[in-house]
Amino acid sequence: MTERIRSDNVGEPLRAAWLKQIRVEFEDICYQHRVDLQAPIFELTDSSTRFGSWDHQYRIIALSTRLISGHPWQVTLQVLKHEIAHQICSDIFAAPSEGHGPLFKKACAQLGLSGPFSRAKADYTGFSAAIDPAVSPEAEQGRRVLAKVEKLLALAGSDNEHEAALAMQRAGELLRRHNLELSSPDDPAYLHLSLNTGRQRMPGYLRSVCALLQEYFFVQIVCASVYDPQKDVSLRTIELFGRRENVVVAEHCYHFLTGKLASLWQRNRHRFPRGGQRARNSYFHGVIVGFREKLADGRRQCSAPAVKRKHTRELILAEDIRLQDFVAIHFPRLRKGGTRKIRLNADAYRDAVATGRTLVLHRAMEESSADGGLLE
Repeated sequence: MTERIRSDNVGEPLRAAWLKQIRVEFEDICYQHRVDLQAPIFELTDSSTRFGSWDHQYRIIALSTRLISGHPWQVTLQVLKHEIAHQICSDIFAAPSEGHGPLFKKACAQLGLSGPFSRAKADYTGFSAAIDPAVSPEAEQGRRVLAKVEKLLALAGSDNEHEAALAMQRAGELLRRHNLELSSPDDPAYLHLSLNTGRQRMPGYLRSVCALLQEYFFVQIVCASVYDPQKDVSLRTIELFGRRENVVVAEHCYHFLTGKLASLWQRNRHRFPRGGQRARNSYFHGVIVGFREKLADGRRQCSAPAVKRKHTRELILAEDIRLQDFVAIHFPRLRKGGTRKIRLNADAYRDAVATGRTLVLHRAMEESSADGGLLE
């Protein structure tokens, strides 16, 4: 099928690569959400105000090169879904003049399209904010809890080892109690946040970090990939799902741990001069295991009586089911991957486990912002 290109702002090879990737994304979206559509013509424009459009007469989905070059690819995907929703109205609902009415909203729901991108104008105040539904009273309570957690994590930066560990433990206890109090099916206000690893392959130690975050920070994690339009490559991502306060703390822990892994290895690599890459990976895994053991110790110290533990397990199970339903909106055909064996350097691993048990999660967290554009 012919794919038309306009705009001289992007080099010909890159424009062709973008159009090819858009076609791939279109087919994947239709497959994931079980939508039977014939691929339209894909076109690139140079518009700075209209980021996407669907022309039912000529069967063209047009996306702006300014959208692609100026925003994360996840935003481009949301705009593409917006235009596919218009195509659904034309091809499946036989309502090409629907605009952004009820049938269009139905098509958006079928594609799992988030609220801000199902309107004529999307406000891109950062990708995470653009897909954040956390506007309920429960979410407001979550923001208050998050503020308390941030204060505790700031205290966890104390030079006094016992005070720091106690502050981190109290932060974890506060999150656990908050999540149990909010284990209600009414308006859970979940958030989806994508972390780009910048890598074409997912290292084993990052999968271990993901497992730790999922076990101790009340989030669900999917390892996926995202296209980088500047480099024309696909990079691995870590998709975080959960209540806003949990996602923010889990994101902070991810950056804290990955930063610590790099700095600790630089400080200690001279102790394993002949270990090579295996020693490095073993050291990373050891630090993660040690930190996991510290979190497990903190959880045991806060354990509840047997009767309460049973009630707690029931609440957590119900919360997990609701969260899994939310994940399924974004990844409806999710498949679990297998585990890989890790060949360890025993000395590096053993040394790193001891180091990981001394880590204290601390520092404050920040947020970002961006701009907006029109969709048709």
